[in-house]
Amino acid sequence: MFDCSVSYPVNGYQIYWLHDAEEFAQLALAAATIYMKLGYTQQQAETAGNLISQAYQLADDAALAQKAGNFDKEIQFYHQAKDKLTQVETTLVYQTSIAIHQMKWWMYFRHKQKLQILLHLFLQNFKAVGLINLLTALKLTYFLMEIGRVHKSRDLETTKHNAIKYWTELLTIKPPQYPYLG
Repeated sequence: MFDCSVSYPVNGYQIYWLHDAEEFAQLALAAATIYMKLGYTQQQAETAGNLISQAYQLADDAALAQKAGNFDKEIQFYHQAKDKLTQVETTLVYQTSIAIHQMKWWMYFRHKQKLQILLHLFLQNFKAVGLINLLTALKLTYFLMEIGRVHKSRDLETTKHNAIKYWTELLTIKPPQYPYLG
């Protein structure tokens, strides 16, 4: 499905700032652009982008519920976010479910549980790229951890640099599916 002859999707790192700015329509467009560059149809890309944007909004609702001390509502929102990410997988005809791991690392990121973040980032990448690409899965996990670390400090250039490394590594192996849903 991938058109791996494409170069790094230039706007890939912008999703983080669009999320922070609550520019969800722009976030959906940025995600759709990534999927178009990866070779998906315009309809698949737009659907995936909109679902990813909705998942981010649900994760934000979960964070608000967490701050309010409403654990049940928080988990409900995270499960709804996972359902949106699962719809992305269906739209993109993915064979391996990775949505659960994305939802979990989002949750653990907000709970500041670094080991759990690392585990689910790794599982998300590993399940998508497979055992034959174990080293790549480890590198992708590292790059995403670095993106998260420097993003929190609002370091745009280093975030972009790590995003380029992530995409370069990912597109080099020509994976059967994209391991990161937004």
